[in-house]
Amino acid sequence: MKRVHFLGIGGSGASAAAAIAQEQGFKVTGCDLEPQNEFTTQFKPSQLLKDHSPKHLAFHPKGAGSNVDILAVTPAIYSLDPNNPELSEAKRLGIEILTWQQFLGKYLMKDKFVIAVAGTHGKTTTTAMIAKLLEDAGMDPTVELGAIVPWWGTNYRVGKSRYFIVEADEYNDNFLAFHPDISVVTNIEMDHPEYFKDFESYKESFKKFLESTKKTIIANLSDPGVKQTLASHMSSGNTVINYSKHLIEFPLNIPGEFNRSNASAAYQVGLKLGIKPQTIQKSLSSYPGVGRRFEYIGEYRGAKVYSDFGHHPTEIRETMKAAREKFTKSRILLVYQPHMFSRTKALFDDFIKVFREAPADKTYIINIYPSREIDTESVSSRQLVDAVGKKSVVHIGSTDHALEKLKPEIRKGDIVFFMSAGDTDKLAKELVSV
Repeated sequence: MKRVHFLGIGGSGASAAAAIAQEQGFKVTGCDLEPQNEFTTQFKPSQLLKDHSPKHLAFHPKGAGSNVDILAVTPAIYSLDPNNPELSEAKRLGIEILTWQQFLGKYLMKDKFVIAVAGTHGKTTTTAMIAKLLEDAGMDPTVELGAIVPWWGTNYRVGKSRYFIVEADEYNDNFLAFHPDISVVTNIEMDHPEYFKDFESYKESFKKFLESTKKTIIANLSDPGVKQTLASHMSSGNTVINYSKHLIEFPLNIPGEFNRSNASAAYQVGLKLGIKPQTIQKSLSSYPGVGRRFEYIGEYRGAKVYSDFGHHPTEIRETMKAAREKFTKSRILLVYQPHMFSRTKALFDDFIKVFREAPADKTYIINIYPSREIDTESVSSRQLVDAVGKKSVVHIGSTDHALEKLKPEIRKGDIVFFMSAGDTDKLAKELVSV
């Protein structure tokens, strides 16, 4: 019975891996700067250690030295805090060190039939759709993804069958830790410039992921990035299914052409696994969505408030199109927080274009969320707003004062969309709690 300690357990992915590990019989502890959050409610307070300390590795006080067998590290530690004291101590003690994705691939996916969902956009939703589909079909899968699934109340599921469904993230080449039986690729568009030097290196990472696939690739070949990557995919023996040729025609509960595409990918996975078409359609047509993906939060003085994880120009464009499709006559207010300086700078022109064209009546841009980066003052939200040059796109500064500036702007009947991978979800929930 191995003991695994998660360095960065508060993250949306690491917390799910830790929970699955615990269900599979591992003894689990974890630490983070703020370890107790919506993703870690399944752990006892005694398992969650605050901050980082070498003492955490000797948390189980049996015998000399460390009683931790494996240190599972969130990949951001390597770039943000390479001299982390726990990481250094684990190296000194000879503890096995893995990213939590490598731990997932090596230990938790062993002897499983793995379905991995990759792509620049849409992977969380597509993963959740496939999970619901297998669950509805009685196939009892284990699932790991980066959002709270409403009908579970968690970001994971532990099943008793051989099926393991995982959201496969490309940052840091994380998805190369998986060797899936079925790979799904929704789209490939340049992202994570803090890690990938250019689009070619980004596509090369996806190519390696596809080459690790054992059986079937289900891909959106109408997407240029996917088409280019698959064209350079030299491995033989894989069946390739172009799901963009088989888009679903039945209605969904969630809006947007992109969700129709996501559901079409899930549909093809279902067919490949032998699930009856009527079962697939019933499951997908009743799919309710997941946390922070066009998620309804509540009301503020008669205005409806939504939260979304979108942080890439394409995601902003497509989500706002879906919002306008759903709320044809309402006034839409978009509150956006750019995520990371490197992304904002690398995709600056794309952000300008999307904010000039997005079908929002007014857009409020908050200061950049730094995430794992340091502000070098090379780019700012103020510069972005000035470059957009549109009266309806304004800068509202830090999150500390955002709501007090927003509240007088909101009218009854408005749709208020908080969007980012940063702090805006907290702002949305704070607004409706007033």
